[in-house]
Amino acid sequence: MTKLQAEVSRGEFKGTPLFPHKHKEDGRYVASLSRFEEDYVRVDTIEELATLVETGYGARMSNNAIPNAPSLIVSSNISNSAVRSLVPSEHLPASIRERDLESDSVAKIRKEQTYLRAHLLKGKKVAKCSLCGEEFPFDLLVAAHIKKRSKCEDFEKLDFDNIATLMCKTGCDDFFEKGYVVVIEGEITQAKRKGLTSRVQSLIDQLVGNTVPNWEGSKRYYEWHQKAHYKKIA
Repeated sequence: MTKLQAEVSRGEFKGTPLFPHKHKEDGRYVASLSRFEEDYVRVDTIEELATLVETGYGARMSNNAIPNAPSLIVSSNISNSAVRSLVPSEHLPASIRERDLESDSVAKIRKEQTYLRAHLLKGKKVAKCSLCGEEFPFDLLVAAHIKKRSKCEDFEKLDFDNIATLMCKTGCDDFFEKGYVVVIEGEITQAKRKGLTSRVQSLIDQLVGNTVPNWEGSKRYYEWHQKAHYKKIA
């Protein structure tokens, strides 16, 4: 059984152990990279919570024996030797199967996106977008599927290191998903050329010529995306 534990760091109850807080409203645990509720990720089991703690997420923790309200404890202050053996990929397959066996729901999509992003972030709160190369805080990055998820074979959905990559929400994710840009031999190339506003063209021009850092492992998926969105002009 996975156990997570921390301690009260100051005040009257300093040193008192803290444990994952199970919310009465929905019976779930909370992981987060910030103290803002909008960033909370609600999970069903301690194992899922431990997976996110291992990748840098904090956890809301409490102790019913003291009057202190639940607190978000950062991952570095949560101790448990069992956590060290956990990685997001241990729970990604279950999340993906849930989506494949049942109709997709916002909750299931968010859970899979959370684990994929945690897997790619590896505990970092700031990381680079694979297209523009700029650094962004975690909440402005998404784990973008390079090959459209609905077109993936089962083994491709489980290829966590290569099927998805971090892209920023400030334009790159949309430009890629909607086929405005593609990646050819590791280099970003413009695909759509008609009906663009001057502002959109300017933003695309800033991406064209950049090289993606994950070309070697994700080549087959970028090539699928290229064939789906780009026809070379003779």
